[in-house]
Amino acid sequence: MTWRTAFTNLAAISVTGVTTSYDLNALPNALPAANLPALAPYFPEEGGSISQNQHGLATLTYNGAVWSAALYVDHVLYFAPAWSEAGLSEALPSLVTAIDNYLTALAAQGTLSGALSSELEIIRVQPGIVDYAGVKFYGVRFRHLWRRTIP
Repeated sequence: MTWRTAFTNLAAISVTGVTTSYDLNALPNALPAANLPALAPYFPEEGGSISQNQHGLATLTYNGAVWSAALYVDHVLYFAPAWSEAGLSEALPSLVTAIDNYLTALAAQGTLSGALSSELEIIRVQPGIVDYAGVKFYGVRFRHLWRRTIP
């Protein structure tokens, strides 16, 4: 399996309450309101949050036979347009329900239908204001750690 397969399989997971789940090749220039709530993959930008021994696409060898690679991916839930940050407290109950639905869906597909060598890890869940193409949304950023064995 490949990283690309993992992204396709991630987009195929059905999450209760989510209207659209984008694959890498289907990411729009702007999120249409009719497609919300929507999930989209995103690559973490902030280098400071990943320690030196946890860089994305890091490789390790064991006895010279097997390679494993790790990839950090943010999967972002864009829930609703954020007209003001004051409205976040009103959106939080719905966001918490969305978090529960997301975690339930991923628990059933932890290896992304076999694309990963081990269950993915969700290492951070961050509800709040998220940005897509310069537009602010209420949403949740899920930080994943994926691992694959490279034959």
